[in-house]
Amino acid sequence: MNARLLEVLSETEGARARLLAFAAALPESAFSARGETGGWSVGEVLHHLCRMEELVTSLVSRQAARGREKGIGPDRGGDSLLHSLDSFSIETVSDRLTAPESVAPQPGLGKEELLAMLRDSRARLRKALEDSSDVDLSRLQLPHPVLGRIDMYQWVLFIGKHEVRHLGQIERIMAGT
Repeated sequence: MNARLLEVLSETEGARARLLAFAAALPESAFSARGETGGWSVGEVLHHLCRMEELVTSLVSRQAARGREKGIGPDRGGDSLLHSLDSFSIETVSDRLTAPESVAPQPGLGKEELLAMLRDSRARLRKALEDSSDVDLSRLQLPHPVLGRIDMYQWVLFIGKHEVRHLGQIERIMAGT
């Protein structure tokens, strides 16, 4: 993998490690817990994150194939992308957003099933990124419903920032606020 791909994957891996450590320490009963204002349960938040990662994995794979068809070669390096989404404050919860149906969670999944799903979705993302390393993902862009047009590196970076946002949500649920 190229340096920028490794950089965004490392950032995303750090967020996932924090999320998994927190979730793994929760009792099974916590996965059906909801915050005082209703909304998703802890388990539903985790399933939403899994579905979002699966969606981004599919986007990366399809866009990389499209890039190959267009003759886009490998990334030759460039500036760090770690701060390219900072202006959106993704990790900070300020407004409640409605998730598109494609990433809406399924209720009732248990702890072990969800943790396994998160591990599996991450393995598929890593594989898709390895398979896409022959294409400059900065030249492939798709619109995000809130962020606007972002490139495939930023989509991967979004996964981690989005998980940090929802880890905060899970922490608030567990704190009863």
